[in-house]
Parts: sequence; C-alpha cells; structure tokens
Amino acid sequence: MGDLGVNLTQTRRLGVLARNCVIFSFLTHFLCAWFVNWVYHPDELFQILEFGGYKLGVIPAGHLAWEFPARIRPAIQPALVFLIGRLCGTPFNPILTALILRIIASITGWLSLTFITLIGVSWLKDYDSRRLLLYGYACLWFLPYIHANFSSESISGSLFFAGLGCIWMAHKLTPKVRGETAKEPMESNNKRKEMFWLLGAGFLLGLAFVSRFQSGLLMAGLMFWSIFIQRFSFKKIAYILIPAAMAVTIGIILDRWFYGEWVNTAWNYLKVNIFEGKANSFGVSPWWSYFTWSFENMFFPLGALLIPGFLYAIYKFPKNIIVISIIPFLVIHFIIGHKEPRFLFPLADAVPIMFAMSFSHLKMVFEKRKPIMSTVLGILVAINIICIGVLILRPQNEPYNIYEVVHDKYWNTNVCMFCSNDQPYFSDGLNIYYYRPANFKYYTCLKKKNLDSLMSHTSIGSQSILLFFDREKDELAFTRIHPEAKLIYSEIPPWMYQVNINNWISRTIKLSLYEIPVKDGSISDLQ
Repeated sequence: MGDLGVNLTQTRRLGVLARNCVIFSFLTHFLCAWFVNWVYHPDELFQILEFGGYKLGVIPAGHLAWEFPARIRPAIQPALVFLIGRLCGTPFNPILTALILRIIASITGWLSLTFITLIGVSWLKDYDSRRLLLYGYACLWFLPYIHANFSSESISGSLFFAGLGCIWMAHKLTPKVRGETAKEPMESNNKRKEMFWLLGAGFLLGLAFVSRFQSGLLMAGLMFWSIFIQRFSFKKIAYILIPAAMAVTIGIILDRWFYGEWVNTAWNYLKVNIFEGKANSFGVSPWWSYFTWSFENMFFPLGALLIPGFLYAIYKFPKNIIVISIIPFLVIHFIIGHKEPRFLFPLADAVPIMFAMSFSHLKMVFEKRKPIMSTVLGILVAINIICIGVLILRPQNEPYNIYEVVHDKYWNTNVCMFCSNDQPYFSDGLNIYYYRPANFKYYTCLKKKNLDSLMSHTSIGSQSILLFFDREKDELAFTRIHPEAKLIYSEIPPWMYQVNINNWISRTIKLSLYEIPVKDGSISDLQ
C-alpha cells in the first residue's frame, strides 16, 4: 500500500507538472512568435517571404534570389505567404503577414513537440525521467525560437515529427482480446483508428518532404523502422505512401502555379546543389563542425550535457523509432561538405526525449546524488528561462523593428532616407524588397561625408526626412548639432543605459532612426 500511495502521489504530481509545462511551453512559443521578428538565416527572407511577395505582385522576378531562375525552391511556403498576404487585404501588409506566418509556424511546432513529448513520456518508466522530459519540453530555450521561424527547417521538422507520432500511435493500436464476444468489434475499431493514424501520418510526411527535401532522409529511416523493425504489412505501408504521394502531388501543382511551368524542384535542388557543387561554393566544413556549433550555440553547460545525452541514446536505443529515423539524416549531413547549424534544426524536437531516455538508462548512477541532481536541474531550468527572456527582450542588431516603425508611420509617403552607412533594406549583399517601401529615396554611405551639406543641397520638396544610424557615435555627433531631430526608433531602450557598464553601448551596433522637420522644401536650421 505504501508503494501504491507513493505512485499515486507521483502520478498526481506528474499530471500537474505536465499541465503547467504545456501552458508554459505554449506561452513561450507564442511570445517568441510575437517578439522574435528577425530571421535566423537569409533564406527565410529571400527564398520564402520574397518569393511570396513576387506572386503577390509587389516584387519583380528580376529582384529575386538566384534560386528562382534555378527552380530549386519548393513553392509550398511561398504559396502560404501569398495566401496570408491576400487574406490580410490590400495594400499588402508585410509586417502583419510575417507575424501571422510566425504564429502558424510556432503553433505547428508546439503541437508537434507536445504530441511527440507525450509519446516519449509513455516510453519512460520512472518518475524522475518523465519529470526531466517535461522540463526539457517546456524550458529548452531553443525550441520556441526554432519553431517561431517560418523556415523550411522548422516547418519540415515539425511536420515530420507529427507524422512520426501518428505512425507510433497506429503501431500501438494492436487488438486486445478480452473475450470472444468483444473480439471482432474491438479489432474492427482499432483497425479503423489505425488506418486514420497512418493516413494522417502519410500526408504529414509528404508535406514535410515538400517543405524541405532533406526530410526525405528522415522518412527513409522511419520507413526502415516500419518495414524491418515493426514488420508493417503492405497494406499499412500503402496507407502511408498514398497520402504522402498526394501531398507531393500538391507540391508539384503549387510549383507549376509558382514558376509558370512544370518543374521538378526536388531534382533541380539535388542537381544544382550536390551534383554541380553549388552548395559547396558557400563553404565546406569538417564533419565534427556540427558538434562544435551545437556546443557553442546551446551555451555552456547545456551543450555539454545535451549532446552526449543525444549520442548516448543513439548508442543505447538503436531500435527506437526516433533513433532509426534520424540516423540516415545525420550520416548524410556529416558526409556533405557544406554544413550549417540550421541543417540540424529539424531534429530539435527529438533532443529532450533522447536526453531523458539516456538519463533513464543511467539513472542508477545518479541515484545516490539526488540532492545534487535536483540542484543541477533547477539551475539548468533557470538558465533556460533566462535565455528565453533574453531572446524575447534583447536588443537587435537587425533592422526588423525599424521595418515595423517605417510601415506604421511612413509606408505610403515619399521619404528621403539618409544613412550613415548602408540603408536598412540591405542584407548579405542583396536588397530587401519584401519590407521595403516603394517610394523611398536612399542616400547611403554618408559616414565620412558632410551630412548637413548633402541634405541641404538635396531636392526634398515636401518629402519627410529620415536619418538612419547604425553606430551610437555617429548618432551622437549628429544630434549634438541638431537637437531638433526627433527620435523615432532606437533598438536600445532607455532603461538599458542604467546598466551601461564600461560604456558598452558606445562600442556596439546600435540601430536608430530620426526624423528631421521640413519647412518650405528645405531642412530647417541646416544652413
């Protein structure tokens, strides 16, 4: 009875913890989608948002990235940009469209992560391992951040693990015989549920492939588990492959709509990036780079714990559905020369589960050190919560907040923008057209020029005058001479100057935007 009472108490505690973790995870995902409005990699901007802007008629084809004429980008995400952009009304609102897309990506990721985590909880048999998994699910700082990016890596990873979870649920629906009279209806009901799970899995996996072709490697591992480990029948495999083929067909039709001709973007992607070596032209890295980046990007000591735990799970649970699914993906990415940390983002949902699995196997090692382990767990949870807060609140050295300010105040106006260096609608050697107002005039690289003289000799008319600075010293040099300049935006809020220890603000990139009053076609008080 004593053990039973302890188990009941732990079950209740686990239920309360699970509920609180689900709520906390949802909140962090939503807040990241709302506040983290920058992109991790330019591909999300130039190959998804701008491609969608092209179909919306706001960006000419000649301004698109090289991937457009190469016909290697699948159209499913640009099609969603087009759809949301249209639903947001006219004129096109790039800020609202991007926000809705981030929320869609974030909630999709949260649902997938929650689904696969609940399955993972059922794999673990002890209270401590389940608790660790729930804490990892809710508090690992990079999970809401990755999910909040409307990138192909994020979307395909979420869709894949949702599909994997559906296959696992179908696998668990084996008929349970409780009596001769109950046998047939129970089997029939289970088979019906199993069919729906498999059909849903196939469609989700197909969408994952259409979103990012590399997820086909994950699907290959998952099919290996289904066929050779669980011995799925031909009928079950057909239930997966038929809806997957339907999803791929939808992708092909969207490619036809987007490019205006029938194209095979999957083949073009493989041919251009692998066979023709285009991917390697962006840099080649050794196989161990993924470990180095993971240790660095997760922050110490998180990376020092998660990466070994991830690898130990692969070694100790070789027949696990997640382990077998990710092995082909990892092997091929280690072999391919061009590597980037984001290429492993589709595996993010597996990290807390695999770490908890490793902990459950090594639990006896830590059994005598429970107080220490509880303290370490509390410290790690606190570190991750702080990281999530910093992620949401930290100043950006990217001008995405400026895009929002310009859109709200100056979108349909004729504006002259004078910039100390490059204008804010420029990144990675490319002009950004998705967020860029159509009627602006830009004067750039004015850092070493007489800004007053240039502005006073520029034909302004009735246009508003904006000044964009990316360094505080240039900003201060101008505002000392022109106190009438009105601050429109600063990426560093006033309260941060209270912690300007050793004057760190003056040495960092600080984006700011000012407006100069105009009188009778000239800038006031500049002469």
